[in-house]
Amino acid sequence: MIQIPIVRQILLDADTGLLPYLSQQLQTQSFSHFKAQFGFHVDEYCTQVTSNDHSSEIQTILLFTLKLSIVIDSQTRSDEAMLHALEFQELLDAQIIRWSQDNEKLLKPISEIKGALSQLSEIPFHGGYLPGFEIHRQFPLVYSAGTTQVSQSDEQTLEPQASLHRPGERTPQSGQYELINSDGDGTGLEITSISGHPFPPTSEPDQSYRLVDPTLHKKSNR
Repeated sequence: MIQIPIVRQILLDADTGLLPYLSQQLQTQSFSHFKAQFGFHVDEYCTQVTSNDHSSEIQTILLFTLKLSIVIDSQTRSDEAMLHALEFQELLDAQIIRWSQDNEKLLKPISEIKGALSQLSEIPFHGGYLPGFEIHRQFPLVYSAGTTQVSQSDEQTLEPQASLHRPGERTPQSGQYELINSDGDGTGLEITSISGHPFPPTSEPDQSYRLVDPTLHKKSNR
């Protein structure tokens, strides 16, 4: 059986995907007095990797923007048309949040939606131009893209080469950690940190820690 990528499930799955869900909602009674069409784009894409002794968890964050166009009756006053657009935006936001709360593929539900509402103008709609608004709704989608196994030969090199830890983050493995500057270079300064304890504050911003000598592999005292 072919495994469907997580991002495609989140956005396009017929039963749980965001875009089919919104398409269905636009056909319900709540939206019956609106005429709308929509598309989407991704503004930013971030992949984070969390590693332990046996696997690497890949977490992805999409900054997702819905672009919607709604049309207004040409006889409607401009102030009434604006209220019409704001009402649509509030209904839409409520549906997006409800969808995120029910979607098990997301690591956390959407907690904030930002965006913009254009002025009333002539907008492209179904191949023509009609009076209406363009609405942009922007929010992050956070999900686990998968887990990769770490081979035994990679186990010792994964942490020093790939994982940087911020001050205050829990220590994943006891050992000696080198202080790394904002450029990603080692400073030569080391600390000892115990598994589960938070890393201490750094003297300069954008510094981090990298494991250089796990406790299990430390040599005995001279």
